[in-house]
Amino acid sequence: MQSTLKRVASVSLAALLGTAGGLAVTAAPAYAAPGDAHARGVIVDLSAEVLGIPVIEASAVIGSVDAPPAGGTDTETLLDITLPGAIGVAADGTVLEVSATRGPISSSASSSVADVSLDILGVNVLTASAVEAAVSCPFVGPQTADTTLTGLTVFGLAEVLIPNGPSLDVSAAVTVPGLVGAMLDVSLSRIETVTADSAAAATIVLTASLSGLLLGFPVVIPVGEVIIAEATCERPAAPAPPTASSIDPDSGPQSGGQTVTITGSGFVPGDTAVTFDGLPATDVVVDPSGTSLTAVTPAHAPGVVDVVVTTDGGSTDPLAYTYLADGSDAVVTGLDPDFGPTSGGTTVTITGSGFAGATGVTFDGVAGTGFAVNPAGTEITVVTPPGAAGPADVVLVFPAGTADAGIFTYVPPTIDSVVPDSGPNTGGTTVTVTGSGFTGATDVTFGGVSGTDVVVDPSGTSLTVVTPPGPVGPVDVVVVLPGDDAVAPDGFTYVVAPPTASSIDPDSGPQSGGQTVTITGSGFVPGDTAVTFDGLPATDVVVDPSGTSLTAVTPAHAPGVVDVVVTTDGGSTDPLAYTYLADGSDAVVTGLDPDFGPTSGGTTVTITGSGFAGATGVTFDGVAGTGFAVNPAGTEITVVTPPGAAGPADVVLVFPAGTADAGIFTYVPPTIDSVVPDSGPNTGGTTVTVTGSGFTGATDVTFGGVSGTDVVVDPSGTSLTVVTPPGPVGPVDVVVVLPGDDAVAPDGFTYSGGPAPAIDSVDPGQGPANGGTTVVVGGSGFIPGQTTVTICGKTIPANKVTVNSSGTSVTFVAPPCDVKHTTITVTTPNGTSNEIAFRYVGLPVTGSATTNLITSGGALVALGISLLLLTRRRANRA
Repeated sequence: MQSTLKRVASVSLAALLGTAGGLAVTAAPAYAAPGDAHARGVIVDLSAEVLGIPVIEASAVIGSVDAPPAGGTDTETLLDITLPGAIGVAADGTVLEVSATRGPISSSASSSVADVSLDILGVNVLTASAVEAAVSCPFVGPQTADTTLTGLTVFGLAEVLIPNGPSLDVSAAVTVPGLVGAMLDVSLSRIETVTADSAAAATIVLTASLSGLLLGFPVVIPVGEVIIAEATCERPAAPAPPTASSIDPDSGPQSGGQTVTITGSGFVPGDTAVTFDGLPATDVVVDPSGTSLTAVTPAHAPGVVDVVVTTDGGSTDPLAYTYLADGSDAVVTGLDPDFGPTSGGTTVTITGSGFAGATGVTFDGVAGTGFAVNPAGTEITVVTPPGAAGPADVVLVFPAGTADAGIFTYVPPTIDSVVPDSGPNTGGTTVTVTGSGFTGATDVTFGGVSGTDVVVDPSGTSLTVVTPPGPVGPVDVVVVLPGDDAVAPDGFTYVVAPPTASSIDPDSGPQSGGQTVTITGSGFVPGDTAVTFDGLPATDVVVDPSGTSLTAVTPAHAPGVVDVVVTTDGGSTDPLAYTYLADGSDAVVTGLDPDFGPTSGGTTVTITGSGFAGATGVTFDGVAGTGFAVNPAGTEITVVTPPGAAGPADVVLVFPAGTADAGIFTYVPPTIDSVVPDSGPNTGGTTVTVTGSGFTGATDVTFGGVSGTDVVVDPSGTSLTVVTPPGPVGPVDVVVVLPGDDAVAPDGFTYSGGPAPAIDSVDPGQGPANGGTTVVVGGSGFIPGQTTVTICGKTIPANKVTVNSSGTSVTFVAPPCDVKHTTITVTTPNGTSNEIAFRYVGLPVTGSATTNLITSGGALVALGISLLLLTRRRANRA
């Protein structure tokens, strides 16, 4: 019997190892095809039973990727290593990355695991800080398989695994119910395998089994396999003929040397050539994806040529590339004329050879106009652009390069005379300017300000212009040209003209003066301009240098509209209108009656005195009163107070341009003198009369913070009635809520308790043990929002209990409870009710039970059957 047990266990272990071997990387997967790649982080396949009881059970693949069949990369990163639901097995760590790539000329895969730890039956089997596997399968060159293993410990001891070397076999004692002298036996291997067409790597391959005495018989129980960091790949199939879809750029200089990018497919690194009209390109570099390459063009005469890419798989259809003239064979023999005005416009002839293909000419980098080249490529004509005075480099421009053509000298323009050379500072004088180089003039300025109506004579030797306004005195005259400007320093003198005034801003202000206004017009002279308001002089007059605006500070004046006049040595303007507004500066308050009132507002106040005409309102601590009125004599104001905080409030008269103090108004807080009756049932509903003062405008009455109902305020504001809401037993504050301060009676009303609740019925009287039954309890004394229910020792809160408005029924949902008889009670602030019976009943039970009886005479037979079933079960699972 002993030999039989060993043999059966060995067969089972072999079956499991065969399955684990399929998971390992020593043989390519069944689905492998050219270009395939696959990577996995951690693979766990462990299970074992003793006497039919599972002692080890864990199955998981943490991080698994396959290279996409159509090409590209599949990646997973940062996966926690956990084994949910495992029995007797625990693992920790991180799968940093698993990646698999399929390309047309190579495939690859890699797996990286960090800080991995594996425990079996409470024993730490292994730890490792870094576990990595990587494979590469290029079409050209050898396949590679590499593993990295750092910080390996096995059963707590540092170990070293040699790639493709002998396995590391280690055992440790473990505790397994029913297995005497139990040992956990593990075998670790490290695999790096390459063939002509594939590569495989697995950094840790662990096979585990249990051994010991089972009912006195030695047994070996296979447990399974764990693989950490696995990668495989297959070499791609032979490349297809290349294709070429585009070349960028598709044109370049005839001298070559340009780097181009060709896009397509089937390009092979180290085995790809590119030709331009049969001439080989240089520095051909193929992207690892095989879908693009870069190459440097050879030299070639201008024109369109075929570009062909060739590999061992064949050649592409040609792409078109255009060689462009770059001036490398241009020769210049003449430049006539070689000077002209800075404003441009000179027609220049350039003679020589090799000009065919030229596209333009630049002068110090600026393109000329009217460009033309003769068919023989021996002569170019071009018109000079504007330029700065002095020498300018002339350059012939080709599609892919340039050629020097000599020097052109720009001559600056001049101003000989300005007639007339003076006029009024308001502008409007027509002036004739003579000189040279005026062709193309865009502007004429006087002291930096543009003139108008500029007309240039076709000869470029004269122009006319109308002067703008300007400051009194001499200013520079400048003819603005595309190149250098022509300047006549102090070429025109402005003389004083009569001023004009078109607007004043703002056009109103306080009667006390002191407001800064801006007057716009013309002919204002700095240091020689005065401003008057109804004949009264303004102060701080400041004139803008342009003479078109000034600022001034208004003098004091009675309210009303006045004339504003600006005066210079040249004369005075027509008057502008300015309105003086009342600002309260002459207001005098002699009375404020009454000078107190409730915080809720509504008090009609009379203010007496003088100087009130023009007032627009009254504020109490910054809040506007209502019902404002002022008598025609300006000696009396009436206004209704707004709500306010208790205490003194500043009363201020408001005018269009200012304010005036009117004294102090004292807000008196409301009071509560009595609450009758001052007690009632906690169910609410008591009609209460509150007496006191300042109740006018009351918006609410609260009892302990809860609003009462049916509030009626007496017109006198000294009393009100309200119906109490439900409340807790005991005293509560009574608060009359008002627009200003509230009136408060601390502990002003006392809620008394009502009768304790009583139960007289329950429907239904029973429900299932899993709960969910809607139960209705009948009785009296139930309070909405303040009633709880206790059933099966569990309290249902008030927010889960529904009480009808009459307080005669309670509805709730029964919670789960064991099958038994129990009771229901109801509790309110007034007490706890009597008990009523309720029964929890069970649910129907279905299924079957099996009892295995092993007699002493048949124990070994039963054991043999169990082990045989265990072996078959293992084989079936494998």
